[in-house]
Amino acid sequence: MRILNVIPQLVSGGGERFTIDLCNAMAEQGHEVMLVVFFAPEGQLGFYKDDLSDKVKLVSLDKKMGFDLSLGFKLRKTIRDFAPDVVNSHLRAMLYMPIPVLTTKAKFFHTVHNTAEVEAANFIGGAIRKFMFKTGKVTPITISPESLASFENFYGQTAPMIFNGRDVPEDLEVSESVKNEIDSYKSTPNSKVIVHIARFTDVKRQDLMARVSKRLHDEGFDFTVMLIGKLSDEIVKGVEDANCPICHVLGERHNPLEYLKASDFFCLCSTYEGMPITLIEALGTGAIPVCTPVGGIVNVVKDGDTGFLSTDISEEAYYNALKRALQMSGNDISVMKTKVKETYKPFTMRECAKNYIDLYNK
Repeated sequence: MRILNVIPQLVSGGGERFTIDLCNAMAEQGHEVMLVVFFAPEGQLGFYKDDLSDKVKLVSLDKKMGFDLSLGFKLRKTIRDFAPDVVNSHLRAMLYMPIPVLTTKAKFFHTVHNTAEVEAANFIGGAIRKFMFKTGKVTPITISPESLASFENFYGQTAPMIFNGRDVPEDLEVSESVKNEIDSYKSTPNSKVIVHIARFTDVKRQDLMARVSKRLHDEGFDFTVMLIGKLSDEIVKGVEDANCPICHVLGERHNPLEYLKASDFFCLCSTYEGMPITLIEALGTGAIPVCTPVGGIVNVVKDGDTGFLSTDISEEAYYNALKRALQMSGNDISVMKTKVKETYKPFTMRECAKNYIDLYNK
């Protein structure tokens, strides 16, 4: 099968990470795969460029800044030249899909990476999606039961649902450099280790994470927090204003799995989510999730059994959830980490890619 995936760019983020892995898995399964990106920031093809398999053809369309009407025609030409059986768009790529959808021969799909109303973004984005989905020109793919429910509520129709996937190597090892870095952040050899992985945005609330951590640190809990992700000056300032001595801003990392494997807990205190790739990575490494009850998280994390969920998205509720996690004994942490790894089984990229191919073939 000839498969073309379309995504705006390859900055660090869950949707981008997923798209790279999906392309790689499909190419590994013997399909001919092309990945089209709209633009390459600062002349580079992006944070994940080196993670893309040599078996996947990568094309950049050199999008102009702002709305670029010519991009739809460039995309149409690329699709016609490659002549794919399937085109699968991701994230904001949908805004430029009408021209190729209406003028080329292929099956078109779009993965809805977030709750439907958030993914639509605005009136124009929602209108384009509603037209494409309701007319059957594009088949939407949701990523969790919560994602599907939001889609049905927003669009008034149903859609296929395929869980996101991410392959975590069984033989993953933590490098000495990562071990030494984490040890340098610990107050004592027994300090519990927390990793928060997400792009620094208002939605991900790294500043809330810092405030909650400061409060628990002041109460005498022994732990350290590493904040990993693409930085934003505004959010970093919020973290700094919390004045939490055990919160460390690391920025982007190409090896987040190592940090997760070396940690006790994975934290995510978002106001909304789709099905976080970082959560799947946490499951695969055994890092215990401590999360807000949003998006697909609630379909995976069972409070007190395979992680901790706050009762709502408020700061006080998240403080209580993290406090419960930090009160665990070392033995209880070991037992829960084993349970967490067992929940990873349905979320391999191998299984995810197979489900996508099965859907394409219907």
